[in-house]
Order: sequence, then C-alpha cells, then structure tokens
Amino acid sequence: MSSVDRGEVLTKLTDYVRRELLDGDPGGDLTTRTPLLEWGVLKSLETARLVAYLRTEFGVRVPSSRMVGDEFRDIERIADLVTSLSARS
Repeated sequence: MSSVDRGEVLTKLTDYVRRELLDGDPGGDLTTRTPLLEWGVLKSLETARLVAYLRTEFGVRVPSSRMVGDEFRDIERIADLVTSLSARS
C-alpha cells in the first residue's frame, strides 16, 4: 500500500478504539491524545487486536522493533507509526 493520509488514519483509529476497545466510549472521554497505556486501554490482547487491525485496514506490518510503549502511547503516535510504515511500503 502506498502512503496513507494521516487525517484518515486518525479518524479510523479513533473510531476503532472507541468501538472495539472502549465499548463505544459512552463517556465521550477519548481524544487522539488520550494515554491509552496509562488508561489500561491497551493491554497485550488489545494491542494484538490493534496490530491485526493496522495490517488489515492500512496494509502495514508493525515490526517487533516498533512494538514498544512509546509507539502506542496514544492515537496520535499510532497514526505516526502507520504513516511512517506505509510510506516505506
């Protein structure tokens, strides 16, 4: 896949996290800067599901060297990761 639009990535990631990891975010607390690791949103199973989503939705494979907390800190950082990886494809 060629590089993707970062704004589109942010929108899709926010929707995914809200729908799949926060049961719809009933409190409306999620932003693109929400600390996903600190909030406990991304644990091992949720992170694996997210990585599978990134592969399916954006066509990027996250190498093990990039599977670190800083890359998954919030939706902004995940979007940066996706756009970086898609530009290399």
